[in-house]
Amino acid sequence: MNILNYNLPKAHFHTLIELVKSGHTVYTNHHEDPSYEASFGINLIEMDDNVSILRLGLYEIGDDVQAKQKKAIEVTERLIKKYNIDILQVCIPTAGFLHDHFKDKIQYIGPPAAAARLETDKMYSKFLAHDMGMNIPKIIRSGKYSDDDYAKGLSFPAIEKPCYVWNPASILNSEKDAVRAREQFANREYPKNIDNHYYIEEYLHDMIETNVFFIISNGKYVITHTQEIMGENLNKTVDGNVWYFGSYIKPLTPEADTLVRKEADKYLKHIAKMGGCWEGSFCGALLPNDDWYFLEINVRPDIFNSTPTFMTGDEYLKGMFEDINTIEDAWKDKNIQKLLITTNDSTNAYPIHIHDKHNVMYPNNLNIKDNVYYCSQFGITNHDIKTTGCGTVISDHNIPDAFIKDIEETTEWKFNEEPNL
Repeated sequence: MNILNYNLPKAHFHTLIELVKSGHTVYTNHHEDPSYEASFGINLIEMDDNVSILRLGLYEIGDDVQAKQKKAIEVTERLIKKYNIDILQVCIPTAGFLHDHFKDKIQYIGPPAAAARLETDKMYSKFLAHDMGMNIPKIIRSGKYSDDDYAKGLSFPAIEKPCYVWNPASILNSEKDAVRAREQFANREYPKNIDNHYYIEEYLHDMIETNVFFIISNGKYVITHTQEIMGENLNKTVDGNVWYFGSYIKPLTPEADTLVRKEADKYLKHIAKMGGCWEGSFCGALLPNDDWYFLEINVRPDIFNSTPTFMTGDEYLKGMFEDINTIEDAWKDKNIQKLLITTNDSTNAYPIHIHDKHNVMYPNNLNIKDNVYYCSQFGITNHDIKTTGCGTVISDHNIPDAFIKDIEETTEWKFNEEPNL
């Protein structure tokens, strides 16, 4: 089959590789570092087509939303005809309208518009969780960036989130951050380049941030895995940083895993009824008293997260369109490890040969130059405003200790350590 994939940076990386291995022809919109995907036989949409798709924005902001959506549909119809496409796979949350237009015309993987709203409208998904009896953080204040009291008179830390548009949340840790937030709006800097609605919610202290990953197909769902992530909040500041630095991912304890899955079931049973075949994850906060709070949801695979699919491309399609038990079986009893790996100099070559030596899945956030692998631009950051470092994620089932030792003893790359909280 011929598959057209509209992707966020590297989000469907391992799935696309497995689809190619199963004999399918895959086309994707590439971003700034296309060399890596191309090395696996993934076809890149021709530049004129790609520019059309990427610069459409597919955003739900401004007065020309309907015109943008109409143009996106026209471009997609042209690409489907040009490449003789059988399956359209979309993981851009603001493009749920494509599902509603194409669902009866072509096999489609991606959230319908009603489900896509769960990510693009944080206020909606928050109160949906509340209506299902789940705990949600209290809203302290809401308004628009142009309000006189925006980012004033706060207690820190404070969590700021957009209400109805697909923009990032941020943590204001001090008055300095609040001043910077007001400066961003005054200068019309992203993500405050438009006078949007926002809300401030309470900061939950001493919590464990939990992630639940799931797949929905034809009204049914499967939880593939869960995890705990630490330190990501340090990078979700008013001037967001690449989250690899200072973050650490580990499995939840068996007790926490059971509790979180039970809470997730409440939400998933409801949103699975929205239809479609799509992947997602949601974030929650587990407190010391075992109360769990819903925080937010994604209706797409993680950007830059290199988690393998653990199934062939054919099995993936069968699980999406015919029998979701295929996906459940593929993930059963998998001991998922996710290692964040960084280096302080983005010109350091990535040690891909050590993956080959120990048979560990490749990360997705790389590019290739002169036959040498480097971290892609999406993982590069001016860390601490002093040095240009970069990072990525390594994920697999049962990563051998010898692999970790090899990298740390023979390269300039290091694995993040669990913070002493």
